Amino acid sequence: MHSKNTFVSRAENEKSLLRFLCANGQAVAQRRQVYRQVAQYSWRTNENQILFEAIGELLTVAPEQILTHLPAALTRRGFPDVSCDELGAPSHLHAAAALKLAEDLLRASHTE
Repeated sequence: MHSKNTFVSRAENEKSLLRFLCANGQAVAQRRQVYRQVAQYSWRTNENQILFEAIGELLTVAPEQILTHLPAALTRRGFPDVSCDELGAPSHLHAAAALKLAEDLLRASHTE
């Protein structure tokens, strides 16, 4: 059994990856690489899937302003109630860590 402090759920890891994809401090090319890596990933929650799809759209048209445009993108997709507030928190991942996390999530989704 894991303590709450050492166990990070798959959904929390997904949020970390989504935060990285939104982070202006990361190069757009690296964020797009991570996005492509998890393009076929089966997201744990519908909310995370919806956020991922909207972020992907914005990575192509406004990669430096994702957080600014995300609420409107969610509304256009029919999900005005999906919150993106926690994605504005700083991402603590660098590109290599984000790629590793993406690999780990993909592996976890295939073993379920």
